[in-house]
Amino acid sequence: MSLGAKLTLWLLVPLLAMLMLLATVWLRYERETHHRRAAAEVERAANTLAIAVAEVLQRHSQPDLSEIVKRSALDTARFGLAVYDPVGNPFFTWGLFAANRSLRRENLTPVLGLPRGVGRVEEIGDVPVLSHLIAVGTGGTLLGGLKLTMSLQEIQAILTRDRNAFLGTLAAVALLLIVLISALIHRTVSRPLGQLTERISALASGKPADEVAVSGRDEVAQLSQAFNALGRSLEETRRRLLEEAQHAGNIIQSITDGIVGMDAAGRIRTWNRAMVDRYGISEAEVLGRNLFDAFPILESEGVREEVAGLLSGAKPTVLLRHFEHETRHRGRVVLNVHGSSLRGADGDIAGAVLALEDVTDRVTLAQEVQQAEKLAVVGQLTAGIAHQIGTPLNVISGSAEYLMMEWGDDKARPEELEIIIAQTDRIAKLIRQLLNFARPARMESRSLDLHELLRTVLALTEHQIAKEGIAVTTDVEADLPPILGDANQLEQAFLNIVINAWHAMPGGGSLALGARAVPASDRHRRVGRTTQPGVEVVIADTGMGIASEHMPKIFDPFFSTKGVGKGTGLGLAICRRIIEDHHGSIEVESVVGRGTTFTIWLPAGRATT
Repeated sequence: MSLGAKLTLWLLVPLLAMLMLLATVWLRYERETHHRRAAAEVERAANTLAIAVAEVLQRHSQPDLSEIVKRSALDTARFGLAVYDPVGNPFFTWGLFAANRSLRRENLTPVLGLPRGVGRVEEIGDVPVLSHLIAVGTGGTLLGGLKLTMSLQEIQAILTRDRNAFLGTLAAVALLLIVLISALIHRTVSRPLGQLTERISALASGKPADEVAVSGRDEVAQLSQAFNALGRSLEETRRRLLEEAQHAGNIIQSITDGIVGMDAAGRIRTWNRAMVDRYGISEAEVLGRNLFDAFPILESEGVREEVAGLLSGAKPTVLLRHFEHETRHRGRVVLNVHGSSLRGADGDIAGAVLALEDVTDRVTLAQEVQQAEKLAVVGQLTAGIAHQIGTPLNVISGSAEYLMMEWGDDKARPEELEIIIAQTDRIAKLIRQLLNFARPARMESRSLDLHELLRTVLALTEHQIAKEGIAVTTDVEADLPPILGDANQLEQAFLNIVINAWHAMPGGGSLALGARAVPASDRHRRVGRTTQPGVEVVIADTGMGIASEHMPKIFDPFFSTKGVGKGTGLGLAICRRIIEDHHGSIEVESVVGRGTTFTIWLPAGRATT
């Protein structure tokens, strides 16, 4: 039940009770007044008739009584008359309510001493009547009695009519009071309180709400004024808090490092714009989820223990330097992860925050610089060695060939001379490779059709690949953009990779070669380099694969997994140098027993003319 209804009942119940009490008192007063008037009328008529009846009783003449009653003009429908002899027997009766019962003398004798007689209310049949008994006598002698009765039906009808009219008026007044009091309470209490409730609900839900209208100076109006002031204060406080929260959020979103905030349960609560831009994962995908449910790979990378230390307070801060992480969209990245525990106002752990600094480009650039420095040193060393070895090798090779010529064709040549010539040729070939690596040939760049270039590479190795039982599949897009480069050098790079692939499948297998156009938006920007569209070439085999411990060294000069005498270790180093000379990149993925995949990206060049 509403407060307005309760107040209405609290006001109306006592008021209605007072009205009912007033009605009861008034109706009782009216009934008593009518009864007094009726009793006075009966008494007056009885005393008037008693004088004439005394004379008639002395003469014992009934006809005279009839004449007396006729002259009294009493209404036979309302009155009744009974005259008794001295012993109480009815001597004369008249009217509708005349009593025919005899009276005993002892009932009349006491009345003789009462000059005005005795009146009382009784019933004749089912009709209430008011009767008045007078003892008639002279000189102290009882002559008889007179009893006049008057019907109370008319009075009761008047009382009933007055009661119904009064109750109707009372009901109308009560209804009017209900309406007036309800309207007053609704206007002064219910409506202001309802507006207060609506504004409280609006404030609780964070929605703006109009101020409560204030009218009057009562307590409700004062409460409304106080609440309006409170609402304005809360609104201002909420606005400042929202501005501060928005400002803090803008700071977090503007930080170039990735920011990940967690609550005490490890659920992600903050995911800034840098995380979205770098990893292509929106806030909606991760907010509210546990960090390790959203990124299960972090657990295998050993991050759970560090985060658990932050959330338990065992480790206030953590630092993971050059932490390698496998991302969903960018592949493997290198991060510096700074973690800190978050504490609430009470000092308890409220969560943790991780700042992820992506140093992939920095580490890659450092590795490239280190590799370039290493290659420069190796180049200088190999050029010097090749020069120092070349002269005596030419003398040995020339001397051996001269001896072979002098030996003649008519007798068997020594096997040792043939071995010397073959090995010197092998050394000479190695020296040429070293010189090519140390002093690469000048590039003759032109616009190239990658379709044609890849077909040439497959044609050169087609016979040997088929001989080894290797199945070749190609998936090259038809509308590849042209690339700008040296056809011979790129052919050598692709050829080296394909040859390595068939060497990795001595028992047969499959070789897949594919190429597709890559828009600039799909390329991650590297330090000091702008993003641009290009072409991606993928060469994958199902060979033996490369062990994980060898992966960091496969592009190092002179590193080979083919065994002694089966490779110089310069093939992939030359491939990498050629690709990087063309401003491209080469990456490799390998699983032992499943195969190896090389991914080469080259920038798109101008169209073929």
